Amino acid sequence: PAPAAPEYYAPLPGVPQGPAAPEAQPQPPAVMSPADATWVAFGGRLPDGAVVGGFERNGSPLYVCRAAHEGGVHVGQLVANRCNFGYGGAEIVASRFEVLVGALDRWVTPARGTRVPDGAVAGGREANGTVLYVCRGDYQGSRRVGKLVGTRCNSSYGGEEITMSTYEVLVR
Repeated sequence: PAPAAPEYYAPLPGVPQGPAAPEAQPQPPAVMSPADATWVAFGGRLPDGAVVGGFERNGSPLYVCRAAHEGGVHVGQLVANRCNFGYGGAEIVASRFEVLVGALDRWVTPARGTRVPDGAVAGGREANGTVLYVCRGDYQGSRRVGKLVGTRCNSSYGGEEITMSTYEVLVR
Protein backbone atom coordinates (compact mmCIF):
# COMPACT_ATOMS: atom_id res chain seq x y z
CA PRO A 1 0.00 0.00 0.00
CA ALA A 2 1.04 3.58 -0.63
CA PRO A 3 2.29 5.58 2.35
CA ALA A 4 -0.15 8.01 3.87
CA ALA A 5 -0.15 11.49 2.38
CA PRO A 6 1.65 14.04 4.53
CA GLU A 7 -0.39 16.22 6.85
CA TYR A 8 0.82 19.40 5.17
CA TYR A 9 3.31 20.83 2.76
CA ALA A 10 5.54 23.72 3.72
CA PRO A 11 3.99 26.95 2.42
CA LEU A 12 4.70 27.96 -1.14
CA PRO A 13 3.44 31.20 -2.67
CA GLY A 14 0.15 30.80 -4.51
CA VAL A 15 -0.45 27.21 -3.40
CA PRO A 16 -3.49 26.54 -1.21
CA GLN A 17 -2.54 24.79 2.01
CA GLY A 18 -4.14 21.84 3.74
CA PRO A 19 -4.31 21.72 7.55
CA ALA A 20 -2.35 24.44 9.30
CA ALA A 21 1.37 23.95 8.97
CA PRO A 22 3.69 24.51 11.91
CA GLU A 23 5.92 27.56 11.74
CA ALA A 24 8.66 27.11 9.13
CA GLN A 25 12.17 26.80 10.51
CA PRO A 26 14.61 29.32 9.06
CA GLN A 27 17.50 26.85 9.50
CA PRO A 28 17.37 23.12 10.24
CA PRO A 29 18.93 21.75 13.43
CA ALA A 30 22.64 20.87 13.24
CA VAL A 31 22.00 17.12 13.58
CA MET A 32 18.97 15.66 11.88
CA SER A 33 17.29 12.29 11.63
CA PRO A 34 15.14 11.21 8.68
CA ALA A 35 12.09 12.17 10.73
CA ASP A 36 13.43 15.74 10.98
CA ALA A 37 13.64 16.27 7.21
CA THR A 38 12.00 19.47 6.07
CA TRP A 39 11.68 21.83 3.11
CA VAL A 40 13.55 25.13 3.39
CA ALA A 41 12.96 28.17 1.17
CA PHE A 42 15.98 28.79 -1.06
CA GLY A 43 17.55 32.12 -0.15
CA GLY A 44 20.39 32.37 -2.63
CA ARG A 45 22.69 29.79 -1.07
CA LEU A 46 22.43 26.07 -0.53
CA PRO A 47 21.15 25.33 2.99
CA ASP A 48 23.24 23.10 5.25
CA GLY A 49 22.10 19.50 5.06
CA ALA A 50 20.54 19.76 1.58
CA VAL A 51 19.66 16.30 0.24
CA VAL A 52 21.69 15.16 -2.77
CA GLY A 53 19.46 13.29 -5.18
CA GLY A 54 21.62 12.84 -8.23
CA PHE A 55 24.42 14.23 -10.36
CA GLU A 56 25.14 15.88 -13.68
CA ARG A 57 27.22 14.20 -16.39
CA ASN A 58 30.29 16.06 -15.06
CA GLY A 59 29.70 14.68 -11.55
CA SER A 60 28.24 17.89 -10.03
CA PRO A 61 25.62 17.06 -7.38
CA LEU A 62 21.92 17.67 -7.99
CA TYR A 63 19.96 18.57 -4.85
CA VAL A 64 16.27 17.81 -4.31
CA CYS A 65 13.99 20.82 -4.69
CA ARG A 66 10.32 21.59 -5.29
CA ALA A 67 8.36 24.53 -6.65
CA ALA A 68 4.79 25.64 -7.13
CA HIS A 69 3.49 25.50 -10.71
CA GLU A 70 0.03 25.42 -12.29
CA GLY A 71 -1.72 24.79 -8.95
CA GLY A 72 0.58 21.96 -7.87
CA VAL A 73 3.95 21.51 -6.17
CA HIS A 74 6.50 19.69 -8.35
CA VAL A 75 9.75 17.96 -7.40
CA GLY A 76 12.93 18.62 -9.32
CA GLN A 77 16.63 19.29 -9.06
CA LEU A 78 18.62 22.36 -8.10
CA VAL A 79 20.59 23.59 -11.13
CA ALA A 80 22.40 26.96 -11.15
CA ASN A 81 20.34 28.34 -8.24
CA ARG A 82 17.05 27.36 -9.90
CA CYS A 83 14.68 24.43 -9.39
CA ASN A 84 14.31 22.58 -12.70
CA PHE A 85 11.49 20.05 -13.12
CA GLY A 86 9.46 18.43 -15.83
CA TYR A 87 5.87 19.47 -16.51
CA GLY A 88 3.66 19.13 -19.57
CA GLY A 89 6.51 17.88 -21.76
CA ALA A 90 8.78 20.83 -20.95
CA GLU A 91 11.53 21.65 -18.47
CA ILE A 92 10.25 24.32 -16.08
CA VAL A 93 12.84 26.56 -14.38
CA ALA A 94 11.62 28.12 -11.11
CA SER A 95 13.39 30.91 -9.27
CA ARG A 96 11.20 30.62 -6.11
CA PHE A 97 11.43 27.18 -4.56
CA GLU A 98 12.31 25.03 -1.56
CA VAL A 99 15.18 22.61 -0.97
CA LEU A 100 14.84 19.32 0.92
CA VAL A 101 17.06 19.32 4.01
CA GLY A 102 17.71 16.39 6.35
CA ALA A 103 19.43 13.08 6.90
CA LEU A 104 17.83 11.34 3.94
CA ASP A 105 20.07 9.21 1.75
CA ARG A 106 18.17 5.94 1.33
CA TRP A 107 16.90 5.28 -2.17
CA VAL A 108 15.08 2.04 -3.04
CA THR A 109 13.86 0.45 -6.22
CA PRO A 110 10.14 -0.35 -5.81
CA ALA A 111 9.34 -4.06 -5.58
CA ARG A 112 7.90 -5.57 -8.73
CA GLY A 113 4.20 -4.85 -8.97
CA THR A 114 4.34 -1.91 -6.55
CA ARG A 115 4.62 1.75 -7.33
CA VAL A 116 5.39 3.44 -4.01
CA PRO A 117 7.59 1.77 -1.40
CA ASP A 118 6.82 2.04 2.30
CA GLY A 119 8.32 5.18 3.81
CA ALA A 120 8.46 7.04 0.49
CA VAL A 121 9.10 10.78 0.86
CA ALA A 122 6.25 12.89 -0.50
CA GLY A 123 7.65 15.96 -2.20
CA GLY A 124 4.63 17.62 -3.70
CA ARG A 125 1.26 17.18 -5.34
CA GLU A 126 -0.53 17.61 -8.63
CA ALA A 127 -3.17 20.34 -8.89
CA ASN A 128 -5.82 17.63 -8.34
CA GLY A 129 -4.23 16.63 -5.01
CA THR A 130 -2.39 13.49 -6.17
CA VAL A 131 0.74 13.09 -4.04
CA LEU A 132 4.07 13.20 -5.87
CA TYR A 133 6.94 11.22 -4.34
CA VAL A 134 10.64 12.03 -4.74
CA CYS A 135 12.39 9.75 -7.26
CA ARG A 136 15.52 9.61 -9.38
CA GLY A 137 16.70 7.75 -12.46
CA ASP A 138 19.69 7.55 -14.76
CA TYR A 139 19.55 9.49 -18.03
CA GLN A 140 22.33 10.13 -20.57
CA GLY A 141 25.18 9.78 -18.09
CA SER A 142 23.47 11.74 -15.32
CA ARG A 143 21.16 10.83 -12.44
CA ARG A 144 18.07 13.08 -12.58
CA VAL A 145 15.81 13.93 -9.64
CA GLY A 146 12.08 14.05 -10.21
CA LYS A 147 8.57 13.08 -9.18
CA LEU A 148 6.89 9.70 -9.31
CA VAL A 149 3.99 9.85 -11.77
CA GLY A 150 2.22 6.51 -12.21
CA THR A 151 4.95 3.95 -12.80
CA ARG A 152 7.57 6.40 -14.08
CA CYS A 153 9.94 8.95 -12.64
CA ASN A 154 9.43 12.26 -14.44
CA SER A 155 12.28 14.77 -14.46
CA SER A 156 13.83 17.24 -16.86
CA TYR A 157 16.84 17.44 -19.12
CA GLY A 158 17.84 19.69 -21.99
CA GLY A 159 14.68 21.79 -21.92
CA GLU A 160 12.30 18.81 -21.97
CA GLU A 161 10.37 16.68 -19.52
CA ILE A 162 11.78 13.16 -19.49
CA THR A 163 10.31 9.94 -18.12
CA MET A 164 12.29 7.04 -16.74
CA SER A 165 10.78 3.58 -16.27
CA THR A 166 13.70 2.38 -14.13
CA TYR A 167 14.06 4.48 -11.00
CA GLU A 168 14.56 4.68 -7.25
CA VAL A 169 12.34 6.36 -4.67
CA LEU A 170 13.62 8.33 -1.67
CA VAL A 171 12.49 6.74 1.61
CA ARG A 172 12.80 7.64 5.29
